[in-house]
Amino acid sequence: MNGFKIHRAKWILPIFCPPIENGAIAISQGKILEVGNYKEIRKKINGEVIDHGEGILFPALVNVHTHLELSALKGIKKDNFVDWLSSIIVAKMGLKREKRKEAEKKAYNDLKITGTALFGNIKNIPENDNLPGEVIFFEFIGFNENIAQKRWKNWLNFIKTYPKVMPSAHSPYSVHPKFLKKIKKLARENKKIFSIHVAESEAEVEFLLTGKGKIASLLKEKGVWEDGLIPKKRPIDYLESLKILDSNTLCVHCIEVTQKEIEILKKYKVKICICPRSNANLGLKKPPLFLFKKFGLFLCLGTDSLASNEDLNLFKEMGYLLNEGIFSPSELLEMGTWKGSIALGFRCRFGTFFPHAEAKILFSPIIGKNLAEAVIISGIERKVRWIENYA
Repeated sequence: MNGFKIHRAKWILPIFCPPIENGAIAISQGKILEVGNYKEIRKKINGEVIDHGEGILFPALVNVHTHLELSALKGIKKDNFVDWLSSIIVAKMGLKREKRKEAEKKAYNDLKITGTALFGNIKNIPENDNLPGEVIFFEFIGFNENIAQKRWKNWLNFIKTYPKVMPSAHSPYSVHPKFLKKIKKLARENKKIFSIHVAESEAEVEFLLTGKGKIASLLKEKGVWEDGLIPKKRPIDYLESLKILDSNTLCVHCIEVTQKEIEILKKYKVKICICPRSNANLGLKKPPLFLFKKFGLFLCLGTDSLASNEDLNLFKEMGYLLNEGIFSPSELLEMGTWKGSIALGFRCRFGTFFPHAEAKILFSPIIGKNLAEAVIISGIERKVRWIENYA
């Protein structure tokens, strides 16, 4: 075989299987051809050899949940989640397009530089910039049925115009139940991932159970209140009652969940994206990580937006969780690579070194004896660099 490229390093970290010492990755036309011991690869494959020496080669990251549209709103601080959300709504409405697009571009570049190859991007504005590695989730908002009906045509038109765009509902408290079901039905019919923020705050739980609290006040203040829509159920119970949950449902945050609700999420094989630094910055609780691990939930990682986070460096989410002492470095790398790819509907095309996967390759120096931990630390310190296929 001729014309292939072979990347060699002291260690290859495929993520899905044990590390390979003196390993190599053969690639062809931007795809992984084979991974294994360098000598064995060389016996079978002829090609240009690039030796990266004493370091680690590993797959680029997958950031499952971001909001690039909010990048210009960095630094908004409030005492509680609902007040922050209200401030974001006002600030976004007053944001000029030029400033917004400039901030989006800068955030995207930082996302890529820090090692992300694939990312889920929540959008409310109907724009398709075709950013490399972007998976657009076009988000629907409309608690009041009349308002939701007026917005539906334009929302649906964008989804139909761009078939790769994924349907998204903002949350159980901001979308009328009829439209929650319609969006999920559309996702099912087209075999797409359906994303929703859920169980993010105590205020959300209070609202869905009682119809009272800060979220009720916000909806009334914005003139979008409608009587008779309070389910008197907790968030996950509510979504189950609407038949929203399945293996193509991506639930983002899941902080305020009970063990019973965790068992429901497990039953339906729901994908869970956690954004721990964003939650901490908004004064929210930590997700029940121990229970997530105990029940074997499918977990992936997101940074959320610059309006609630310091940066979009996914390695820092891993570092934050590493300090919690519940997940190992290897488990965290799985959440930040191939599990994210599966959650976004790409199977193992990203975040792995499987044959036929995308050749998105990063390099890390060796720090200490634990290779997975070395990769996380290097990423936090911005010592990771791209080897193949930055775009």
